[in-house]
Amino acid sequence: MIKKLIFNDVRHNKLMSAVTVFFMTISAALLALTVLLCTNLLGAIDNLMDNAIVPDFMQMHAGEVKERVLASFADNSPQVQDWQLCRFLNLDNSQIVLGGHNLIDSTQDNGLCVQGQRFDFLLDMDGKLPIVLPGKVYVPISYRAQYGVAPGDVLEIGERKLTVAGFIRDAQMNSMMASSKRFLVSEKDYRALTDQGQEEYLIEFLLDDGADINNFQSDYLDQGLPCNGPLVTRPLIRMMNALSDGMMIFVIFLVSIMVLLIAMLCIHFILALQMERDRKEAGMLKALGIDRREIKRIYFAKYLLVSACGALVGLGLAAAAQEPLAKQLRELYGSADQGVSNGIAALLASLLSVGIILLSVNQSLKKTDNLSVLDALFPVQKKQKVRRQYLLIGVMTAICTFLMLVPKNLHNTLCSPVFVTYMGIGSGELRIDVRQREDIDRMTDQIAAVLEHDLQVEKYVVLQTSVLTHLYLVKLCRTIVHQQDGRRRRCGGIVD
Repeated sequence: MIKKLIFNDVRHNKLMSAVTVFFMTISAALLALTVLLCTNLLGAIDNLMDNAIVPDFMQMHAGEVKERVLASFADNSPQVQDWQLCRFLNLDNSQIVLGGHNLIDSTQDNGLCVQGQRFDFLLDMDGKLPIVLPGKVYVPISYRAQYGVAPGDVLEIGERKLTVAGFIRDAQMNSMMASSKRFLVSEKDYRALTDQGQEEYLIEFLLDDGADINNFQSDYLDQGLPCNGPLVTRPLIRMMNALSDGMMIFVIFLVSIMVLLIAMLCIHFILALQMERDRKEAGMLKALGIDRREIKRIYFAKYLLVSACGALVGLGLAAAAQEPLAKQLRELYGSADQGVSNGIAALLASLLSVGIILLSVNQSLKKTDNLSVLDALFPVQKKQKVRRQYLLIGVMTAICTFLMLVPKNLHNTLCSPVFVTYMGIGSGELRIDVRQREDIDRMTDQIAAVLEHDLQVEKYVVLQTSVLTHLYLVKLCRTIVHQQDGRRRRCGGIVD
């Protein structure tokens, strides 16, 4: 009997039934798509990092390195499983021409390297170690789409030319949030091009399982080992990779939440309209002695059927939309293991979406409990409170406005010229970074002298950065505390 009632209701209310299925489908599809993309991204990143054997601790250093000191530190540290010293030839971007495009406008530190000996491997598009022949070069995969590079193109470094043999995935520097990019060349070409740039070092350590990276970092800095450059750990590498390409997923997640709220409100109005139309039928059922729970079950059964259809269709749409959206993720990080767990997670996400809507439907159906037979069969015009309806309409309008304004405001924020100041960078038209070198002071003075006499430069400032160990910071804090204590004594215990 319930099946017949549901079928007749759908047949007589085709538009409202279709709209209900639409909202449930879109809500389930967006939330399931978010889960699918998130699992693909994290799975692909983990696979790439495991296959490349990313170091747990890496210190970039510009300057002299004493391998004996590093070897002694590694041998005496119980947390170190393995270590290696990789060379990175930092090039001037103005000397690099990739596929006819000069990289002078690139914000990346581009350089050459050779394949790691025991770990930190650069992998080709098949996830294997490429064999680099003399005269060949493997280009970071992120540059393929950015500069339209293809195998067979030429990489020019000064007067030297190398042929692009393929592309590599760099688990450490794949993300555009990483400040450096590595080009893989042969040992012979690396030695021949050494005079074209400044050689830096990547001091890398593999730690035992369960080792505390923070304690190891403190031990490394306390020993006064080379630290003239950025310090990167494995969790930070994973976070940079996830954040770089996870912004799209985060936006889809926000949209799915907003669409879910809109769906709840719209279905609430549809249900209220339907219950108002069926007021007399509900009163007749109550007059015949049918329990109020049975009446609710008739309405709820329809939405349960509609939600099942919406969840399944939404899951199919999410699976179909996943392929084009995950194309860039697969190109940068490779394929993730498409296990049953990913499908189950997406199914649970779609069921969660329609489940939340069903809970709101169940709350809306509770008004039938207080509906008497007389009020249902002989409705009396009463002055109804419309404040709640206006509130719901206002909430729905606010949500729609949020969906329209947030992307626009985000775009305006990122395009604002003062946005970089939030990241600790001064507001200016041009920034010049002087590389670490022995005559860095002389080179900085030369640049400042040129800027001083340049009529196009209105203002300029020379800033210096330093890397401080935690022991130095502790001593600095103690000095500040002692100064404050002395000031307190001089002021008679009163501090401003």
